[in-house]
Amino acid sequence: MIITIGRQHGSNGHLIAGGLAERLGYRCLDKEIVDRAAEDSNFNKAILASYDEKRISPYFSGSLQYMGGMGEGFRLSTQIAAAQFDAIRSLANEGNCIFVGRCADYVLRNRKDLLRVFIMAPQDYRIRTMMERRQLDEEQARRLIKQVDKDRSSYYKYYTDQIWSEINNYDLCINSAVTGVEGAVSAIEGVVRALEKK
Repeated sequence: MIITIGRQHGSNGHLIAGGLAERLGYRCLDKEIVDRAAEDSNFNKAILASYDEKRISPYFSGSLQYMGGMGEGFRLSTQIAAAQFDAIRSLANEGNCIFVGRCADYVLRNRKDLLRVFIMAPQDYRIRTMMERRQLDEEQARRLIKQVDKDRSSYYKYYTDQIWSEINNYDLCINSAVTGVEGAVSAIEGVVRALEKK
């Protein structure tokens, strides 16, 4: 079984993925996707990480000027995404695993053993989570959530031509503010066990 987890920032999606991996005995693949892409491509890990799930635009700032201008930076971002998508396919072929983000639900969409999950939560819950996790004040947490979700949404839209948080793109959507981390893990595990019996 391959499980993909999309998540709103601050919804505890990574914690849920990690807890689920422990419960099921699966590998949890998040930054490991970047590591594999670095191993299998000519990009170093620092460059890969700097473009990881970032907004796609020919005017994307950051290391573009260093890399030779806006056009070159735009091409670089798509090449890096392609390297990550190749890494996702390679890792999925190695056995049971859980992918966190990076359009994995779309990249692996033709697999028969795929369960696509999206973790969401109301903004006030996510703000509180980020305030506690990162020691931020309320306004800092609000800005961070807005920025990260905008990056993820843009990245997803560019490479899939679909809406990142659209429920029809997923098999299971969970409000982690209602379930908590453990409740979300149990809910997803229940679906996985049911699918295993089919």
